[in-house]
Amino acid sequence: MENNRRRFLKIASHSLGGILAAGIAAPLAGLGIHPLLKETVYGTEDFINLGKLEDFPVGVPKKINVTSSKMDAWNVFEGLVMGSVWVLRKEDNSINVFSVNCPHLGCGINWGEEEKQFLCPCHGGVFDMSGKVISGPPPRGLYSYDTKIQNNSVLVNYNKLI
Repeated sequence: MENNRRRFLKIASHSLGGILAAGIAAPLAGLGIHPLLKETVYGTEDFINLGKLEDFPVGVPKKINVTSSKMDAWNVFEGLVMGSVWVLRKEDNSINVFSVNCPHLGCGINWGEEEKQFLCPCHGGVFDMSGKVISGPPPRGLYSYDTKIQNNSVLVNYNKLI
């Protein structure tokens, strides 16, 4: 009788320990597997298409919503708005893509058509067309994104600030 009870408690404690160990190991295994699934199942969308080059007039910043598609277990969600960016096409057809948030406290910046500058309405931050600080409290210039032009389309890596 004593032996049976001892054996039962031993099996029960080992089983409970195994369940607890699996509960800890499963998320750690998921961390290792997720990057592989992201590339194969979910698809990676490093660069997102913002539109054709001719959609952006030279020297006039244009605010664009960044949209993407995401896939969960069974559904694909098209046209999810991830945020917005300011797109500026320069004379040489190169592109600057800036964050819409001020680097001071994250307020939304606007384009001042009369001033030809980016303006932060919260604390008076002013930025030139290249994103450099002209005046105000911002500690640095506007955040910009990695961009490229491919097949006459403007592409932005919305996950990579430069």
